Amino acid sequence: MNDTYTTLINESVFSLFTNMEQRVSAEDMQRVRDAYTLAAEAHKNQRRKTGEPYIIHPIAVARIVAEELELGANPVIAAFLHDVVEDTDYTIEDIRERFGDDVAFLVGVVTKQKKDKYEQSKQVDNFRQILASVQYDVRAILIKLADRLHNMRTLDSMRPDKQMKIAGETDYFYAPLANRLGLYHIKSELENLSFRYRCPREYAELATLLEKEKTENK
Repeated sequence: MNDTYTTLINESVFSLFTNMEQRVSAEDMQRVRDAYTLAAEAHKNQRRKTGEPYIIHPIAVARIVAEELELGANPVIAAFLHDVVEDTDYTIEDIRERFGDDVAFLVGVVTKQKKDKYEQSKQVDNFRQILASVQYDVRAILIKLADRLHNMRTLDSMRPDKQMKIAGETDYFYAPLANRLGLYHIKSELENLSFRYRCPREYAELATLLEKEKTENK
């Protein structure tokens, strides 16, 4: 890992820990630190499409959960661990043993279930799984929205066909979901980012017009 990534990771983790230390107990703060340590170990040999260390993504999702959504210790812990079960050898039972039933539940909801046969499609079954969690706990959906928000913020690294697929899902499912939950700032950002990738020419034209208007109104 080069020095640039190390500095970025350290600064991001420091910001998150500083935020959490102001509003959770010392015991919960240690659990948050332990979750980061486990995530860093689990993802240590993985890279994102950009080539950056994969751990940057869980840290970013945890920061959205902590700093933008202002949730408590368990959702932040689950955000750190949200890809561990899906992408590494750790299991839900490992998470349960280390962090308890509540964190295991949250991680389980945001983990895409692997099936031999899907009822309609992998994506539709995933949507159903997320929506089914509402009757139990809305925090799982908030973690999933944070995950999607960071993926949209870093969508440049994906192939154009992947960008269209993810942007379409975002506009169809995640932005309306954020709207129904009253998260209007997240809803707007998801819609804007989706529009940027689905309609790049129109997006560029509007961005130019808005910048021109801003300059004229100074």
